[in-house]
Amino acid sequence: MTATMSGRFVCLEGIDGAGKTTAAAVVHDFLRRRQARVALLDKHGVAFPSAYVDEHMKRLHDLIWGHPGDDPYLLMGDWHWIHLQAAWYEAVSHCVVAPLLKSGTLVVTDTWTHKFLAKLALRPLDVDRARSLFDGVVKPDLVIRFDIDPVTAARRKGTFGISESGNHEGDVDLTGAGFVDYQRRVGQVLTQLGDAPSWVALDVNGLTVPQTAAAVVEIITDRFPESVPARTPRLR
Repeated sequence: MTATMSGRFVCLEGIDGAGKTTAAAVVHDFLRRRQARVALLDKHGVAFPSAYVDEHMKRLHDLIWGHPGDDPYLLMGDWHWIHLQAAWYEAVSHCVVAPLLKSGTLVVTDTWTHKFLAKLALRPLDVDRARSLFDGVVKPDLVIRFDIDPVTAARRKGTFGISESGNHEGDVDLTGAGFVDYQRRVGQVLTQLGDAPSWVALDVNGLTVPQTAAAVVEIITDRFPESVPARTPRLR
């Protein structure tokens, strides 16, 4: 976080099916009840500051994520998608995240660039070059990595897309077994990234959504007490 930013940026990270999106929404609601100045950043529902930016980013969003999960998207080549993703995160950082942080807001997101880059690390490409494209993106002050058994994540998902089960050319094993094998390898890369001081691991195996959210709020409060008022209502 730069000297011009007074808010905090918190990212929930983990493999597909870890429960990040559901937990992020509950964490946001809980922090609002604590009267924290908080914003939830969801890539599928980002509120942009102008009609022009909103329309532009909706088209970019649809290009990246608005297609069936089993589309042969890799026919476009890795670098096409890497540049599109970099453009998305750069614009969201510039138009949404940085202004919120400057205003003193605690920003919570259910994922950021890490999982995308972790999946790239499993492909035969120049990962350092890919990472360099994201150098200008705002970095989270805190990343809470959800540690979950991929078998449990597979049961939650039920159905699986190419990007969740192999992310490679040719036939992809779109079964639970294929998902578990691939997500285990993605999780190993995320664990390696978690050596950074800004990362905290949270074991969510066996936790309910309210329990997971409560644990996340506790971590945020311990790390950034100035961002969370002391009043503590119950999670419901």
